[in-house]
Order: sequence, then structure tokens, then C-alpha cells
Amino acid sequence: MTIEEIMGLFKQFKDMRNVVAAAPDMIAQAQQTGAAAQAYAAQAQASYGMPAGYGFAPGAPAGGIAESDPRLAPIAGVDLAMYARISKAASQEGLNADGLVLKAQSFGVSAEAWQEAATGWPARMRGDMQLAVHYGNLFGQV
Repeated sequence: MTIEEIMGLFKQFKDMRNVVAAAPDMIAQAQQTGAAAQAYAAQAQASYGMPAGYGFAPGAPAGGIAESDPRLAPIAGVDLAMYARISKAASQEGLNADGLVLKAQSFGVSAEAWQEAATGWPARMRGDMQLAVHYGNLFGQV
């Protein structure tokens, strides 16, 4: 191995350490976002007499966001459904930080892509209740 390859491995280990260190907060944030979105959706449905899963936009899926909506554009190749699937699996299995990264990798998501998605999706949902509700519905369905 060359020195450049060895240095590259050290960088990868450092990046992985950073992902692992951030994972518990990412899981907690995903769980809180999912729970808040589900509660909001239930409240909206009850307040307006809407049936469960009713979309807010004509022809839109549960949560009211059409598949073509730019807010649903994948982050680092991870779409919102995959983010919900990995987050829910991690929370149900009580995974630690290492386990979360391995779970993401088992779904074909690299550690680097997961780190970007796990910080990007909550940031995108923050302040966008419709997107958060959509995530909550996905989280509840996967």
C-alpha cells in the first residue's frame, strides 16, 4: 500500500467515526420528527373529519405531497421512504450508532450518504409541516 492509500483509509475511518458519533442524535431526531408528524396528521384528520390517509392536495398521496414535488428529491441518493425505512428499523431494533450505519449499508446506502441524508432530511422537514406529515405517514407504513 502506498502512503496515499493508507492516508485515505485513515480519512475513511475518521469519517466513519464522525458518522457513528452523530448517529444517536440522528435516530432521536428522526423518531421525534416521525412522532410529531403522526400526531399532527391525526390531529388534522380529527379536526377536519378527514378519513385516515387523506391527502391535502387533489390526487396527492397521504400527507398531500405529489411524487413529483421537488421537496421529495433524494438527498445523497436517499429518498424519504428509504430514510423512513432505515430510521424505523434502527429505532425498532434499538440499534446503537455502529448498528445504524450497518443498517443503512444493508439497504445499500454508504456511510457517507447516510450521514448526509440523516442531517439533510430533518433539516428539510424543519418548518415544513406538510413534508413532516408525509414523513410520519411513511414512517408509520414501513
